[in-house]
Amino acid sequence: MSALRNQDGVVLLLVLVIVALLSALLTEFSFSTLVDLRATETFRDRARSFYLARGGIEAARLILQEDQNEFDHPSEFWGDPMDTIPVGDGDVSLTITDLSGRFNLNGVADTRGNPLPGYHRFIALCREVLQVDQEQARQLADALRYWFDADRSKVTPDDSYYSELQPTYPRKGAKLDTLDELYLIRGFTADIVQRLRPYLRVNGDLQINVNTASAAVLYAWQFSAAEGNVEIIFNRQDIAALLDYRRQSAFKQLSDLALVEGIGERWSAAWLQGSVGVKGHIFQLVSRGRVNQGARSATAIVQKQGNRLLSLRVE
Repeated sequence: MSALRNQDGVVLLLVLVIVALLSALLTEFSFSTLVDLRATETFRDRARSFYLARGGIEAARLILQEDQNEFDHPSEFWGDPMDTIPVGDGDVSLTITDLSGRFNLNGVADTRGNPLPGYHRFIALCREVLQVDQEQARQLADALRYWFDADRSKVTPDDSYYSELQPTYPRKGAKLDTLDELYLIRGFTADIVQRLRPYLRVNGDLQINVNTASAAVLYAWQFSAAEGNVEIIFNRQDIAALLDYRRQSAFKQLSDLALVEGIGERWSAAWLQGSVGVKGHIFQLVSRGRVNQGARSATAIVQKQGNRLLSLRVE
């Protein structure tokens, strides 16, 4: 009898072990299934968010095309960020920014390395934004000038710097396609690029929109191509007055600049003819689509005239 009871105890112990193992396996299986389900749901939601973000870009392009007046100012419909617009099971957020008020870096020099009007303007902008001296600002402008030089038979002062890097690379010999290229150019540290980025662009023509340009860009834009001929028409107080007026009312035509107290007709002498306007030409569109926990964002650069898509990045 004692032997039978011992066998019963062993059997019971084995049953308990087997039940425990099965419970563990079932728990692991349930957990794995739940993880796979969540991953599938997240993938599904991110896929749906992608299409929402992409659709948001197209909606923003339509908004710009509907804007048919002769000026572009942030007080218009496109200038208000559109947050969490319900779409189906998710939502879309849109932001439209006029980049025409920013400095086009490709206007610093031509592809032979010769300075353009933007050369001295860029030096002035660096001094304003980075708070560096004339020589430091000039070095940055020269680095861009050498980077643009397409003549491979010419040796620029920066070529030896690029040849000593690990890994080495040559100067581009062409204009910039993206602002991220600045990280490759001599002197443009991460800190400098980040501080300058809000004031810069590389797309479109060189004209700036006085309705959206920052104080630093408006001030720097007075510097002409010939350093010896630089004449500062507007001081910083004049620029501040322009911005104060602009906050209350858009400049619908360039002659409206004369309405600013203390400015008068001086505006026509401050900037080179044709270098400023009141319309935006290049816009940045940012769209964020979200469905449950899945989210995707899309960023596009478009040329307003002709609704031309210049670049698109989806993250």
